[in-house]
Amino acid sequence: MAKISYSRIGFLLCCFLLPGLIGTFASFSIPAPVVDELHQQAALDAVLNAPDSAAQAAAIARLPEDVDADTAAMITKGTGPMAARVAAAEQNMRTEVVSEARDEAYRIRLMVITITVLGALFGVALLGPGRG
Repeated sequence: MAKISYSRIGFLLCCFLLPGLIGTFASFSIPAPVVDELHQQAALDAVLNAPDSAAQAAAIARLPEDVDADTAAMITKGTGPMAARVAAAEQNMRTEVVSEARDEAYRIRLMVITITVLGALFGVALLGPGRG
């Protein structure tokens, strides 16, 4: 009867579990910028499509909580027609979302590289020294 090699079982588990963990963690951060953009767009739409001036003032008052500070400032401190301010804020918001998406992609790649290297080192450690 063959002896069970726990180090080889551990190595096989690492081969299958680590990519699964990487994918799981990455799946949580991939949609974050898009979800953020949807929430911000809804807040900007509420300002633009408010039925009356009281509703618009309430939507503007909520902007600092719902959008980025500089996007909110473009509307709250800006001058000119509201439609133009909202259009400028939308453009600014989209630029920031693209930047956030690029940052997230970089972090995900860094996580994948780090976990892959650590998994390889762990696998080598589990296999132990060679038998001569």
